[in-house]
Amino acid sequence: MTRMSLTVEENLTPDQAGLRPGRSTCGQLLNLTQYIEDGFEEKQITEFDLTRRFIYADHLCLATQSTPFNAIETRLTDAMSSLTNYYTENSLKANPSKTQVCAFHLNNHQANTKLEITLNDQPLQYDEHPVYLGVTLDRPLSFSQHATNVKAKVAARNSLPRKLANSNWGEDPKTLHTTALALSYSTAEYSSAVWARSCHAKKVDAELNNACRIVTGQLRLTPLPLLYRTAGIAPPDIRRQTHGSTEKRKQETDLRHPLFDHSYLGARLKSRKSFRTVESVQPDQAASHRLELWDTWDNTTNGATHSPKEQLPPGRELQRKDWVTLNRARAKVRMTASRLHKWKMRPNSECP
Repeated sequence: MTRMSLTVEENLTPDQAGLRPGRSTCGQLLNLTQYIEDGFEEKQITEFDLTRRFIYADHLCLATQSTPFNAIETRLTDAMSSLTNYYTENSLKANPSKTQVCAFHLNNHQANTKLEITLNDQPLQYDEHPVYLGVTLDRPLSFSQHATNVKAKVAARNSLPRKLANSNWGEDPKTLHTTALALSYSTAEYSSAVWARSCHAKKVDAELNNACRIVTGQLRLTPLPLLYRTAGIAPPDIRRQTHGSTEKRKQETDLRHPLFDHSYLGARLKSRKSFRTVESVQPDQAASHRLELWDTWDNTTNGATHSPKEQLPPGRELQRKDWVTLNRARAKVRMTASRLHKWKMRPNSECP
């Protein structure tokens, strides 16, 4: 790809963010969502049109902003006619069934309003939760549906480390730790700089906590600070916050970033937490910044575990049974006779 970059660069439009070094799906998504946030600040309704293009490889998003819905419908209908003419001249054929329409606004009184747009005399589907580059959007940019979808994906991916933990050939703590980061955490943190500030982002934390329990063998009663310490993984919200901070640094310093030199509008809506509110961190300082936030957040007084570190604690070379016993002893939470009796797994609470 590096050898082809010069030739490819000459044939790409300036709006094409894909196939270019330094351009990522996360940056393109931030470019789109910040455009919508700017519309919120100006009391504008954001809708797809030819006014502004967001192109990433073969993904095309067209957006415009206006106040009345009928103005958007008229503008979109004209845009679809121009797009049809372009397709006809270049021997292309659009697929109306794969073209979706969605409006982004904060007017709850018109939340159920659907736009009537046609392409080739066929009505376009109005989707309340369109997906762009793997992230599910919604009308107020709350990312509620996206967090629900990510939680389900992480739950499905947790099944593999769970099976490894119950096998004789994959129960090594290092293997489980690496598998959880590669499968579960990578899925949960995809483009998290876009949606991490949503109040619904914590929906994903439950499944990430399950991934840590699989690695360590801890019980659900184990306090979360001790769970993260024994797993050697920083809390999910801190990891997302650091990811957003490093992306912010790229946006401020990298000329190739889609949001480079973006002029933010005045903050009219105090409750909105757009990308403008993120503090930047150097990418090479991300690990130390993450540990600093983790140490500030962790207020546990348990001295049986080491201080927050992004590595497994001593004993990671032990067998699974001994490893689980050690971690539960460190957390001082285990399946005692009284708890087994409470869970109706023993007839009484007396120790044998």
